[in-house]
Amino acid sequence: MQEKPSDLLKFAIQLSKEGAKIMRTCKSPKIVTYKEAGDFALDVDVRSEKHILRRIKKKYPKHSIITEETRGHEKKSDYTWIIDPLEGTLNYKHCLPFYAVNIGLFYKGQPFIGVVNSPILNEMFYALKGKGAYLNGKRIHVNKDKEIIRSFFTGNVKHFCELNISRHLLRSLGCTGLEMSYVASGRFGARIKVSGQDPYGYGAGSILVLEAGGKLTDMKGKPWNLKSNGALASNGLLHNKLLKLFSNIS
Repeated sequence: MQEKPSDLLKFAIQLSKEGAKIMRTCKSPKIVTYKEAGDFALDVDVRSEKHILRRIKKKYPKHSIITEETRGHEKKSDYTWIIDPLEGTLNYKHCLPFYAVNIGLFYKGQPFIGVVNSPILNEMFYALKGKGAYLNGKRIHVNKDKEIIRSFFTGNVKHFCELNISRHLLRSLGCTGLEMSYVASGRFGARIKVSGQDPYGYGAGSILVLEAGGKLTDMKGKPWNLKSNGALASNGLLHNKLLKLFSNIS
């Protein structure tokens, strides 16, 4: 490996802090792009992404980058940064606290570094492969829930009708990076995505869950990757039970 892992992690953390500062200093965010009904990008999304892109390209010009707003900046590199400069844009716009800067780094296609910085909640989640997962400098672990009825789950609202789980156990925060971080820290037993891809939310959160002792697969139980259709991130103890629960969903 050419780069020093600890330096890469420090850089990722610093990027997240710089992105968070842009969020805090934006007093009246404006919509610049409509994506679909009820979804949009703000000027602060664009400003944060441009800043983070510029910083990565200057420090690691040979690395590939995938971003939420401008998509791919591909290079022939073993390193790929996965950036969502402001995940939870709708929450941010409506003054809800569940939003974050997601900085992920993959090495040879595998999760390597993840940082999820929640500025309004003052929570910094981060992980480096083989070194554990942390919240504000303290080691975190997934919970030890073994029974579905006694745990707590999160996922995408549009999939909730497909989930054969009591509605009292389900929550959607509108920010995958934070939801993955909450699985890693034991607040949720699992984060469920029945179908579809989400490299931006899972890119940073994947290594957090894995380093906290959890498990991450697609909905068929195969190892998750950036192109997987659907994803299940869990504490590991609930994983097979949840896969079985969804095995009959088309």
